[in-house]
Amino acid sequence: MNIFKYPVNAGQASRMILGNYFRDLERAVESDVIVVGAGPSGLICAHELAEDGYNVTIIDRHLVPGGGIWGGAMSFNKVILQKDTMGILDKLAVPYQEDEEALVVSSLALASKLIFALSSQPKVNIFNLMFAEDIHCTKDRVDGVVVNNSTIEISGLHVDPMVLMAKAVLDATGHDAVLANLYSQRIPLDIRKESFMNPVQGEEDVVKNTRMIAPGLFVSGMAATNVAGGCRMGPIFGGMLLSGKKAAQLIAAYI
Repeated sequence: MNIFKYPVNAGQASRMILGNYFRDLERAVESDVIVVGAGPSGLICAHELAEDGYNVTIIDRHLVPGGGIWGGAMSFNKVILQKDTMGILDKLAVPYQEDEEALVVSSLALASKLIFALSSQPKVNIFNLMFAEDIHCTKDRVDGVVVNNSTIEISGLHVDPMVLMAKAVLDATGHDAVLANLYSQRIPLDIRKESFMNPVQGEEDVVKNTRMIAPGLFVSGMAATNVAGGCRMGPIFGGMLLSGKKAAQLIAAYI
């Protein structure tokens, strides 16, 4: 007697995976917003926008989304957030402990809850192993991202990309500020690079520096810090979450 009443064969599995993946990819060809980088600020921004009814596409070049959250501090899987972010954590059902007037959170729980919230949101498509190799512009307005597969990038092969279009694009690529630098290669921006470590100042900087840097192109998280020259902050993530919320508000006002 077979254990499974409804077995799935190899052909079925392949057909269902391809059909559903390419359905999502076709939907992502035209979105309201494209978020490049699935770290904390990008994920929070996408979540806020999707809850307000916008169609959001997230791409991340890595196998596992979550950005720098997973490793905690020096592989110690705890991160710190300010008590100001308690409402965000409660909304996402992220467990935390209060200690020394701050919040201690498992980096694994924070990353997992953020990813689950986005992957469960029907207004959001997340594509891992996909990276931005260029920007699409119409006149002076950023209105799309030129994308390719990360394994092609790693292999060093020359394979033409494709384009995903949107009304606005968020650079949430972290320290590299990929889109900001790609844009600045054509139309120079005042990119100052991030400054020394100073968590108190850095947490303020990352939120203050979240903004639109060119028509249709926004920066958040460490990409904002890289562009404006703010301080690094290490394994303290409150500023990242608030940066994502601010980016969502700015993008919603823009589009």
